[in-house]
Amino acid sequence: MFIICAIFYHFNVIIKILKMILKMILKKIFIKVSLLIVVLLIISCESIVKNTQDRLIARAENHYLYLSDIKEKLSLFKSKEDSIAMVRGFINNWARKKLLYEKSLINLPTNKIAQINSMVDDYKSSLYRNTYREFILKSLMDSVLSKKLISDFYYDNKNNFKLKEPLYRIRIIGFPLNNVDRREITGRFRRFESKDIYYLDSLSFQFSSYFLADTIWLNKFDVFEKVSFLNNENVDYYLKKENYFEVKDSLDLYLFKVVQMLDQNQIAPLPYIENTIKNIVFNKKKIGFLKEFDKDILRDAIKTKKFETY
Repeated sequence: MFIICAIFYHFNVIIKILKMILKMILKKIFIKVSLLIVVLLIISCESIVKNTQDRLIARAENHYLYLSDIKEKLSLFKSKEDSIAMVRGFINNWARKKLLYEKSLINLPTNKIAQINSMVDDYKSSLYRNTYREFILKSLMDSVLSKKLISDFYYDNKNNFKLKEPLYRIRIIGFPLNNVDRREITGRFRRFESKDIYYLDSLSFQFSSYFLADTIWLNKFDVFEKVSFLNNENVDYYLKKENYFEVKDSLDLYLFKVVQMLDQNQIAPLPYIENTIKNIVFNKKKIGFLKEFDKDILRDAIKTKKFETY
């Protein structure tokens, strides 16, 4: 009897220990499950927030298309029906490209994929190299092309720069007929010394028309834009030679001066074609510069031990 009681007692102790162990296990499991639920809730909340910010509209394999990806295109559509059809077409086209890409990765031979990757890498490298060269060239353009170099090229090749249309240097201002400073403005406009330019600039807010940069060469189209009273009927009268005009309409008085003009087939002035000459000279020097630039890259790499041969 005593043995049975002892066994029963030990059995109860074992049961209690097992219950304690089970509680501890369950507690740990509960904590882990709880943490997992919290993590999932956080992820779900983030997904919901993201979805409210940028709606997912399509999936092709592991590629996702969001509303923001096509938002700019929506503004181009003229009607709702048009937009629905165009968006559906865009989504289908996007899906076809992605699915075909994924199929190609699975079904193309390994050596073919390697060849394509090599071509892509070469093309990417080429884009970077050429873009960098152009960047360096443009940054050096002003230092390489001195004023003397441009001037020498111009005078050595003047006969190649004949005008295809007339050019003009003009100035004009327009102001109300009842302007109290009319006489002063007119006198200063005609004399046009430095102090007069400063004075006219200070009154520019009064002028309905205003262009005083008479060192700039303009073609006939540019002159038409600056001078409102010019038209096809009177243009030959006002632009046939260097002259000064005062032109009135119902509201304003216009002071107009043709400072200088050049006819078709005359030699173009240097300031007018300076950018053209820069490009010509620059392109002539470009090839030699690029060759020297590539050599410098190699020399510098050897000097700084970034390039070694074994």
